[in-house]
Amino acid sequence: MLVLVAGATGNIGQKIIGSLLRRGHRVRALARSPEKLSAATTARLEKFVKSSAYYDVPALEAACAGVDAVICAYNGSPELKVEGQLLLLRAAERGGVRVYVSASWNSDWRNQSLGDHENYDPYHCFRRLAELSSAVRPHFIISGILAEVLFSAPERVSFSPKNHGVWDPEAKRVEIWGDADRKWQWTSEADAAEFAVAIAEREDAVNGGFWTVCSGYDSLEDIARIYGRVRGTPVEVERVGSVDELREKALAGRARSHPTTMWDYIGYFYVLFSVDGTWTPCPFDNDKLGVKGTPLEEYLKQNPEIRSSFLYSSFC
Repeated sequence: MLVLVAGATGNIGQKIIGSLLRRGHRVRALARSPEKLSAATTARLEKFVKSSAYYDVPALEAACAGVDAVICAYNGSPELKVEGQLLLLRAAERGGVRVYVSASWNSDWRNQSLGDHENYDPYHCFRRLAELSSAVRPHFIISGILAEVLFSAPERVSFSPKNHGVWDPEAKRVEIWGDADRKWQWTSEADAAEFAVAIAEREDAVNGGFWTVCSGYDSLEDIARIYGRVRGTPVEVERVGSVDELREKALAGRARSHPTTMWDYIGYFYVLFSVDGTWTPCPFDNDKLGVKGTPLEEYLKQNPEIRSSFLYSSFC
């Protein structure tokens, strides 16, 4: 199978390329900066199509011509989620491509409405536009939080409390709102790539749909404990407030801001919907896709850059 990876030089895009090559597929890459790929990887590609921007239609046309499937690994900017993906989908249609895996490694936004979570609004828009106007049925992946984001890995979005997240490498603690036993769905970037490729490989891939997957489903206390054991340095767990108190903070942040500055408050909503039950996942599809997922202990051993000196204790 010849597969186009759009956004091929990003963190997940490069891992998708690796997964496809390991599985024996031919890979075409689309991105703006070919120099971000290693020479060894570039040498194994069927082709690298360089684009000047997400709206570079000639590049999109060349990239989609003759491929069997498209896996989009664009980053999370709003214009890429809607405009970028729609332009890519149209080029795929014109190229006769019937399998499209969208850039959508998210928590479960299906039962939410526009305005409930600003950073997920573009996914609603792209999904609906595809339903209304395209014969191609995209796939959407519900993966929970990416592990690299949860731990604020280098060159990733920071999910520390200063951005209203939960994992604080500077203050050496994890913050818990509400029920300490509430589990979080999380997926490593490497597993996210494996799930995407497994979806594209399926015989029924033309049908599209949603897939709920994970590397792990653990409480923050368990994540802190496992992290401390693997790194040999415990993690402080601080219970900072109730779900209702968190909701008040989230709504107040939204009220004093504008959607274009959503990063001033959106972290509150990521945590809120993770702990109030909104994003409780349905049964996982790992087995259907034949991807086991990497347990946290193994993930941490494989990724030594995910480290800090934490101190573990629990406050009631």
